[in-house]
Amino acid sequence: MAATAAGPHVLSEEIPQKLDDFCGELDLARPLGGPLWWNSLLWTNFPPLSMFSDKNSKEGNNSDFFASLAALNTDKRLSEQYVTFTAARHDLCNSSTMPKKNCRLTVECMQYEGVRECQWNFPLQDYIPKRDNHQTPEAQARRFWDNNVLHMGLNAEEFSDKVMPVGDIQAEIRIADYAGNPTWGYYPCIMRVGGWPFRIRKIGSFEGFGKGGHHELNIGLHYFEQEKLWNLLEGYGSLAATGSQQSMELQGNQRKGFKFYAMLTDLDWLGPNMNDKKYDDPEVPAEKGYVWFTVEETITSPTTSPYAIGKAVKIKLLDEGIVPAWLDLHYLQVFAGGVPLGYMSEAHVDLEAEGAEDGALAMGGGSSSCGKVQVLRTASHRRVVVENSCSRLVFKDPLDSKSNDLVDMGWAIFDCCYRGATIRLGQHAGKWSEEPAGDHGMVDFKAAGPPPLCHGEYKDKVTIQAPRSDHLFERRLVK
Repeated sequence: MAATAAGPHVLSEEIPQKLDDFCGELDLARPLGGPLWWNSLLWTNFPPLSMFSDKNSKEGNNSDFFASLAALNTDKRLSEQYVTFTAARHDLCNSSTMPKKNCRLTVECMQYEGVRECQWNFPLQDYIPKRDNHQTPEAQARRFWDNNVLHMGLNAEEFSDKVMPVGDIQAEIRIADYAGNPTWGYYPCIMRVGGWPFRIRKIGSFEGFGKGGHHELNIGLHYFEQEKLWNLLEGYGSLAATGSQQSMELQGNQRKGFKFYAMLTDLDWLGPNMNDKKYDDPEVPAEKGYVWFTVEETITSPTTSPYAIGKAVKIKLLDEGIVPAWLDLHYLQVFAGGVPLGYMSEAHVDLEAEGAEDGALAMGGGSSSCGKVQVLRTASHRRVVVENSCSRLVFKDPLDSKSNDLVDMGWAIFDCCYRGATIRLGQHAGKWSEEPAGDHGMVDFKAAGPPPLCHGEYKDKVTIQAPRSDHLFERRLVK
């Protein structure tokens, strides 16, 4: 199920393979690949969503939406229902109550990976033969992107002081629930923070492996042997005479209390390279986006799906790392996993983070911080203003923006704040303001794609495909 401006859409895909057919990692006919499946998880992996509540289900018995769900799922409800991250985020943004308390939090790092759509979609291109019968790029089982969200790492120590102790956030590591065959599509290992799933790229620890020891498990996109994960987080099974009459019993988690770190897939690229000629020379080190935690215990999680693993390791987040969070670019709400933090109304980048000297000049004279993001409310719309010492970009209300303009806004916020920023959160979607002026200063731009695809002339002219932007070019901040 995917979310659009018109509401949720229910999509289905038929699988030609039998349920027990194994698909190799490099199988060209691997099903459930592509951006839609990359950005989706089975509904049980998300926090409780209001769109699936019993109340909404009863009230919508005669609706096409619930009728479609009943027709597509074998249990007449949700047994095989996948949900996109965007649909789940929008559901939480519309159903969650924002905190009344305003606060400022430090963003240590962030990641955005939006991609503009800059080509025509010719109706007959699907009939072009592919070399060696490869899948089309849109259906390959590889990593894709998400235009609608900006992920960030919040300073955990400050989060504990201003919001809640990070150790009190419910968190666990588990294999994501799936429907069908685990070798189809993607097989992520997830860290659930406040109920929200973050995909894990690697987990490691320096404890429990002897002096100077260090073990690290890199997790790919597809099916893997889950015992490797449990052996790292639990240790190998051991027996001890702890039973009645000193009988031997299998012991519980052997790694309880050990400290681990995790790199999330959503926070594994934190900025560009300092030297473009080098493969790995990041401006922001990857370690800045690590989540540090200790293992609590192995638990049996509730299985609401016949395909659920039913096993998880409960963890406790530590102040030493970051708290993973996401900013929905449509609603401009920030959530720490599944914990609502409020609307982002502004973000400031200090001079030290930008490496600038004291007294740096802003556009038009005067001193200012090197970067600033503001969300303004006018009489009828919101406006997002992003500026640094060289450029100033003004974006229209994200809920009314075309897809490429939303991507430009995401990249502008990232380019401004990726080295670190302080964001202001509250219950209001920005502060009241007059209509801001347009772009100002040096604005880096390039052609945004081909012109409208039309046929006919004059009054008979029909536009088949229009550019997905209100501007003729891509807008980026100049650094």
